[in-house]
Amino acid sequence: MHPDNDGFSGSSFYELDPLAPDDLPETLGKDLSFLLRHNIFHPLSHVDIPSPLRSDFIVLNPGEPLSPSLGLLEKLLSEGRFLVAAHFTSSILTSSLISPTDTRLIFSLFYTRLACLELSGNTVLAAQESKALEDLNSTFYYIDPTFDGAETDKQHEKPLAHFPRHIVPWPLRVLAVRLQSIGFGDSRRSIGGLYEIGLEARREIMKKGSSENERKIWRERLADLGIRSVNALVEMGDLDAAKRSLEALQAADEDTEAMKLRKALLFLRIGDLDAAERVFGDSRESKEAALLQPLLSMSEGRYQDAVTEWRALHENTQRTDGALVGQNLAVCLLYSGKVDEARQLLEAQISANHSFGSLIFNLSTVYELCSDSAGKLKGQLAATIAGQPVSGQTNLDRPNTDFKL
Repeated sequence: MHPDNDGFSGSSFYELDPLAPDDLPETLGKDLSFLLRHNIFHPLSHVDIPSPLRSDFIVLNPGEPLSPSLGLLEKLLSEGRFLVAAHFTSSILTSSLISPTDTRLIFSLFYTRLACLELSGNTVLAAQESKALEDLNSTFYYIDPTFDGAETDKQHEKPLAHFPRHIVPWPLRVLAVRLQSIGFGDSRRSIGGLYEIGLEARREIMKKGSSENERKIWRERLADLGIRSVNALVEMGDLDAAKRSLEALQAADEDTEAMKLRKALLFLRIGDLDAAERVFGDSRESKEAALLQPLLSMSEGRYQDAVTEWRALHENTQRTDGALVGQNLAVCLLYSGKVDEARQLLEAQISANHSFGSLIFNLSTVYELCSDSAGKLKGQLAATIAGQPVSGQTNLDRPNTDFKL
């Protein structure tokens, strides 16, 4: 989502899923008032945010139309003020501005609320609120695709084979699988839920009448679900099952470099370094593939080698992930006993307005190791970050845990 001008119409909140039904009449009778109740949404607080980074919660103006409110929410999202956005989203959902039959907008805003809670470090609250969706596999969430008239094969004038269409946007369904497994305290629920929607993705890929672009999107979704299921097994601690599942994921020709890197990182988490190295094969030319060798060195505890490898990448001015590479270089320097150099490198990243969560956490750790006034230094770090220009790439409502306060 991107910021817009004063003429913002809120249309982006209707575009969460490119394959979602765009022709749902409100006469379908899907009443989502159960997602608009005040008691679903937990009260939020600034207490766990360092004072320099706190910003006031925004109150919904009585009588203000829906469009300006959605425009303001869009602006908060584009700035990375996720906690404030989460609060404002619940205000919109529980207001009289929302029709309980406006399914596309309600689902989009509900997804925004859950995603913002997770991005601002409130995953437990998001997990509890996701339970309001109840069973996303229930018949309530499906519609007959012929509600607006039977579709036919134009060539033979025969009715096409139809499957019920799910009315919940795909991103919300995927997010809810994980959050509900946390909310209900059942890790196996996550695996089952991913396989359930995976079957639907396979069915859509094979469905007659789908365009090649639609099949491409579904194939990408299916590949993503495979990675998520392996990650869920890793989180459960079942590394053997995770390894078998990851090995069973066939390397598709259309796998992007980012997808290959996700697979390699999971192999590293599992501890299978040889399999991680085989993911990219002989190719080491892409930006993602170049990250693998220093990561392998770190996994084997060869931090001096990793320093050399990360430094070579960091000196490449053509890379767009210089901050991430610099942070990893600093971590390896720290493990190599070069605390002062690690501190200088991390502070240089902050000075360059790169202030993502893990970098802040690592710099706060370095302050604890090299100074008796770490608390003061962390406070100054928070003030420095609060004065940086807004990029919209990171969460501005950073919790105290990022600074180890």
